[in-house]
Amino acid sequence: MQHRHIPFTEFPQVTRLFTDYLYHYDSVSLFYPFNPASESSYKSAANEIHYPDELRKSVVSILREQNLAMSAGEKTLQNLQRLEQPGCYTVLTGQQVGLFTGPVFALYKAMTAIKKADELTQMGLPSVPIFWMATEDHDLEEVNHCFIQDRSGNPVRLQCSGAEANAGQPVGSIQFTDAIKEITASLKFHLPESEFSEELIQSVSSSYVPGENMGRAFGRLLARIFSNYGVVLVDPLDARLHRLSTNVFKKAIEEAPAIVEELIERNRLLSEMGYHHQVRVTPNTSLLFLQINGQRRALRLSDSGFTLPDGEVLNQDQILKQLNESPETITPNVLLRPVMQDALLPTIAYVGGPSELAYLAQAGPVYRRILGRMPVLLPRASFTIVDRSSNRILEKYSLTITDVFEGINVLQEKMAAKFFPADLTAIFDKTKTGLDTQLKYLRQALEKLDPTLADAAENSGRKMHYQISSLERKAVQAVQNRSEQIERDAERLANSLFPNKAPQERFYGGISLLARHGPQFLDTIYQNIAPCSDHHKLLAI
Repeated sequence: MQHRHIPFTEFPQVTRLFTDYLYHYDSVSLFYPFNPASESSYKSAANEIHYPDELRKSVVSILREQNLAMSAGEKTLQNLQRLEQPGCYTVLTGQQVGLFTGPVFALYKAMTAIKKADELTQMGLPSVPIFWMATEDHDLEEVNHCFIQDRSGNPVRLQCSGAEANAGQPVGSIQFTDAIKEITASLKFHLPESEFSEELIQSVSSSYVPGENMGRAFGRLLARIFSNYGVVLVDPLDARLHRLSTNVFKKAIEEAPAIVEELIERNRLLSEMGYHHQVRVTPNTSLLFLQINGQRRALRLSDSGFTLPDGEVLNQDQILKQLNESPETITPNVLLRPVMQDALLPTIAYVGGPSELAYLAQAGPVYRRILGRMPVLLPRASFTIVDRSSNRILEKYSLTITDVFEGINVLQEKMAAKFFPADLTAIFDKTKTGLDTQLKYLRQALEKLDPTLADAAENSGRKMHYQISSLERKAVQAVQNRSEQIERDAERLANSLFPNKAPQERFYGGISLLARHGPQFLDTIYQNIAPCSDHHKLLAI
């Protein structure tokens, strides 16, 4: 199988807003200021960036300290030196701090940012790749587990049960208990053995240790995985970054009523054009969370200012005072977070998946009011990795990846149709009936010739029927054997390419594919990333 592409219109679980952004940009340009497929977009975005030297030095100093603490490689430190120079931009992406890298698409996002930063640098827009670790998120259920393929190709769920008691606090600050040792041991047990899996397991085991928190463990592992690529990691839980973001939060607090009105209007326009809302916005929506006793609580707009879930009301002055005294306790929601990122960094492009690009279509008013600019929004590269075993099955049954996307039942039907005559039983019945008719004519002819031959004809007929019935039984057994093989093949394909009715890149952890395909896996991904990823790519490895 050669590498091939399929349009996102044939890829499951993709919205029309995303496909229109890729294939009909003019129809959605109201929501996205730059066409990611145009080189001029990046130059225009760069011209809008006015990044103070003092802020640059402060941010780089913090990021250098963070990345050294996560054992960053030499290329990352070199990129931080580059970022310290005026006129250097960032290509930013990010993801929640999922267990053992989280879904493999997180690696694809990082590689897309790396590739785009290299391309922009060659264009004369020096850029470095940034990975924003969403350590402030509090949805533990989304990040406390991962799926891997075991040695037989079956999906296995690994879950960090030791962190459940801390649900509600920012996930990046949740510390691992001794239970993490059992999870890493289970990871080692299930992953296929190879010449490079042992080193990968060692990287995991040295990153995910009792007493370490989810944010630093995730960062340490990513720093090792991307040591040759120069990705700069960001942990936004750092109070110093919040101090540098005070102006962003101040505007979000002071202009909250006007911002929410504009967000509601933006959602109305999206609905009017037939697009969905990734983020629900109501008149009581604010863009802020308040951290209380280590737990993140949503602030709601009210006539008196802001209201906490328990009903406590805080007026604007109280929130501003909290921001001034403890800026790290005010954190952004999903619509404000990208603005915070792009205020802290000279972001020329943001790499996101379909869901992110959908909510960024909503975030335009927040960008306009608080920052006055947006980056180019670049779709991340999207892949399905087709291993040799899956490729053999696809070729054996003349299947395509879109057949796999239809689900295992349809897949089995298409496989069966390749080998089983639909009228096999009817053919045997017709053969037996035809044989009876011909034997009848034969007996009649033989009786006229020699009556004793009629009995011989009858005996021969019984033997013929026996042989046909025996052949039919063998055919039935062959069908049964083939059916069992088809079930195994269909299950193998589904488990590998469309597990649990989900795209491979969203289901399996990056650690699973790295263990199967080795460190060269990332090089292969890099080589196959297009300047603007407007198709889903099938990679035969």
